[in-house]
Amino acid sequence: MSEPAERSLVDLIAHNIDQLINLDISGYGVIAELYRAARALHDRPLTLLAAQLLRDRLQDGGTFFVTSGWIMPGTFPYGETDGPIGAATLGRALGLAFNARMIVLTEERMLDCTIAACRAAGISVLTEADMESAPRPPHPRFLHCVIVPFPIDDDEALAESKRLFETYDPKALVAIEKNGPNHEGRYSMVDGSDNSDCVAKAARLFEEAERRKVLTIGIGDRGNEIGFGAIADTPRRILPFGENATNVTIVDLLVTATVSNWGASGIAASLAALLDRPEIMHDPETESRMLHRCIDAGALDGFTCRPVPRSDGMQESSHVAICALLNELVRAPAVNIEGLFSTPLHRLPDRTDEKAKP
Repeated sequence: MSEPAERSLVDLIAHNIDQLINLDISGYGVIAELYRAARALHDRPLTLLAAQLLRDRLQDGGTFFVTSGWIMPGTFPYGETDGPIGAATLGRALGLAFNARMIVLTEERMLDCTIAACRAAGISVLTEADMESAPRPPHPRFLHCVIVPFPIDDDEALAESKRLFETYDPKALVAIEKNGPNHEGRYSMVDGSDNSDCVAKAARLFEEAERRKVLTIGIGDRGNEIGFGAIADTPRRILPFGENATNVTIVDLLVTATVSNWGASGIAASLAALLDRPEIMHDPETESRMLHRCIDAGALDGFTCRPVPRSDGMQESSHVAICALLNELVRAPAVNIEGLFSTPLHRLPDRTDEKAKP
């Protein structure tokens, strides 16, 4: 059965976005199966479904939580570039789309590089102390986020989760490349090694969100990130150390991507297509700026553990290229640019009446 015509172009764009961000450019060998398993749970492209769910919750504004950041064992106090850039991407997109405010929750040692990524995306960053000492509330159209350190200690994380939900009353909670516990409650690297002593216990946030019936989304690229609980059998089967590495946290929607940052970009791109607002998707120059400033502020490439402008081992040009292609997908040039001989299957709705309005 064909889908309704009014949504066919957006679905086509979102389908291609899903395919692009799950392209196994690095040759890691797992993302195709992870995507198929996640996609089988839903009848729409994952990035589009995420965009729709976030629109439904945030279209009138409000606050949402994003937790990101990953400190690898043996690299303390440094963490990787995959995650903070995704947080900045999503914060920018939802801020521009709905004037929604992001609260970023990350390890204390990840604050500097996360702040740098957000500022590179054009988002001003405040702390809770800034909010408390300000003589007046932020301007309604001031694009900003609030960054809060989240505890590594489990008991502290449990108490802080309750405080944060009571304080900010978020409408959604998103994890981007955020380590989650396995079936034994341990936080693990993809090789199965225990890194519970390095990372924030962000799964406590999702337990609180479930109690309060807050929308939850997980973005991940391997299977040990928060969100893979619903398809845990797949990473458990295909990862060499899957039994120890697989996360068991269940969220409302899992979005997979070759690099978790790309998952956030994919959601931003699908949102831009859904709302017909291409500017919601950031440009390649911003992508490059976020990567460099994140590195300069103390982040590392997660594969080499070196302070070089890469994410998950892939060089800057690859990430910029993905961003450029997402921008092309959102703008659908075959539909929006009149060609001499082209005959595209999809057409945008006639906006003549809208343009005539004062």
